[in-house]
Amino acid sequence: MSLLKQNSQNKAKEHLIMGLSSGKISNHFELIRTDKHSTGGRKIIANTGKTIFFLPLFIGGLISVVVSLFVLSGYWDSEGETFPFCFALFFGSIILFLGFTSIKDSVGEMIMTEDYEKYVMAVYFNRRRRYIALVKTILDATNDDIIGDISFVKDISLSKKSKIFCRYHPGESGEYGSPTSNCFIVSHGRESIRLDGNGWLSDERRIAIAEDWSEKLGVKVGDPLIR
Repeated sequence: MSLLKQNSQNKAKEHLIMGLSSGKISNHFELIRTDKHSTGGRKIIANTGKTIFFLPLFIGGLISVVVSLFVLSGYWDSEGETFPFCFALFFGSIILFLGFTSIKDSVGEMIMTEDYEKYVMAVYFNRRRRYIALVKTILDATNDDIIGDISFVKDISLSKKSKIFCRYHPGESGEYGSPTSNCFIVSHGRESIRLDGNGWLSDERRIAIAEDWSEKLGVKVGDPLIR
């Protein structure tokens, strides 16, 4: 059954499907945001960089383990204590293991690849129908049969129950930390659709953005605003 037949009871959704299929979307629909993503594939640049980074660790760990084993087993005469070689064997083994598993994973991804899929996630809003939808369109893929497929990830018919909220993440410091983020969403019961993404915001700016979205979508700002 086609998307059009499945959603014939929702006129706004029906018109959006027709527009997406024909490439001529009605001017009643406003594109709120669009993001491109991809999954799978060889990721040659990333995996090559990962291999180059971990290769010295692998070689260093291997040399440390081999030399330590030769000394401790008596093949090489070593004057002085053997404790440093026990230490080198222990930590060399850890480094060797980390280097080997990381290289194995990166090389494996280039040889045994997952199915590649490139797609765009877009949010469309129809003010007149008070309808908003998150739509996924596949642009390119290993499987040619799914290229051009359109699917509705989420859609909401806005009402008095709908609210604007902000998903706030304070961020984490350090080399592998994440930055502060403020993502505004429109929520309707258990369903929610992200409207935008922002970095750090002052309280005043956060409230101002929420009020802008409230006016645009015709729904109230949640209390409390932050989720």
